[in-house]
This record gives sequence, C-alpha cells and structure tokens, in this order.
Amino acid sequence: MLHGVMENISRLLFLGLPVFPTALIHGLCVKYHWLHFLSKPLDLGGRFRGKRIFGDNKTWRGVVLYALCCTLGGMAQGWLQASGWVPDWLPFFDYRSKGFLIGLLIGLGMSLGELPNSFFKRRMNVAPGLKGRGGWGVFFLVLDQVDMTLGVWAMLAFLKWPSWEIFLLSLALTFVVHMGVSVMGYGLNMRKTWV
Repeated sequence: MLHGVMENISRLLFLGLPVFPTALIHGLCVKYHWLHFLSKPLDLGGRFRGKRIFGDNKTWRGVVLYALCCTLGGMAQGWLQASGWVPDWLPFFDYRSKGFLIGLLIGLGMSLGELPNSFFKRRMNVAPGLKGRGGWGVFFLVLDQVDMTLGVWAMLAFLKWPSWEIFLLSLALTFVVHMGVSVMGYGLNMRKTWV
C-alpha cells in the first residue's frame, strides 16, 4: 500500500512539475514589479453588491504567466516523455501529443481556481492576502492552500477526471507543499505573511 501511495505522489509531483517554477517566476515578478503593465486587476475594479469582485491581487499578469509558463512546462514534459527520460508509469497523460494542452489547462486552472475563493472573501470583508477570523479563518487557510488544485483538476477534467484516491491525495499533497513554499516565500521576503 505504501508503495502505491509513493507511486501516486510521484505521479502527482510530475503532473505539478510546471507549477513550481511558475510560482517562483510569478513571485519574483510581484516582488520586483516585473511585467508591471500586466498587473491590472482581473475584475477591472468592478463591484458586485458594493464590494470588489476579486480585488487587486488577482491580476492579468498572474493569468498570463501561469498559462505561458505552465504551457512551456507541459511541452518540456512532452519532450522528456518522448526522449524516454520518463518511466511509462509516471505520467497521467500522454504529454508527447498533449503537452501543450495539458500545460495550458494547468496554468489556467492555477489562476482561475483562486477566483471563487477571492470572490467569497470579498463578500465576507476579508482583505486580500488575509484569512479572516475564527472558523472562517481556518476554512480560508485550508482553501488558500488547495484552491489552485481544485481549479487544475476542473480544467484537466476536459481530458480525464482522477480517481477519488488521486484527487484527495493531490489535495493533501498540495496543502503540505503549499504551506512549505509559503513559509519559504515569507522567509525570502516574497510574501507578507507566512500562510
């Protein structure tokens, strides 16, 4: 059983491989104000019932970077698979023929998956980048770590929906990895909070 879990974790890490450099590049762009011309809010300042739809932190820069970098990552995974550098059991998908599409869907899922979370936070008067208080604070803390994974699977569902085991394992793995990356980002002054 442990072997099967470790194999699935390896498969999920390979699936999410483009996410890590993409998140790093996005973090550097935010910190150093690179591609500032794209840092316009997705909601264009629009309001729903008097409150911002998503807020200033969800920008076109994020969508463009996630889509572009993950697409390039998916194409690189396709090259690795075609070159025989990837064991047959590792990929969930055939990257050789669909690397471009898989990467694009992952990139879009990363950015679009965060939007419902931001929308609900604005309705509850939780400021961008914060979690809220009490039970809602815990709820948003967890959701902040896994929302992009929900978005990625929603987009990848156009190709294939995972088993419940893989889906739940991906949420747990994302939570642990995202918390670790957030703490590192805070330590490197790339984030204002550690979670």
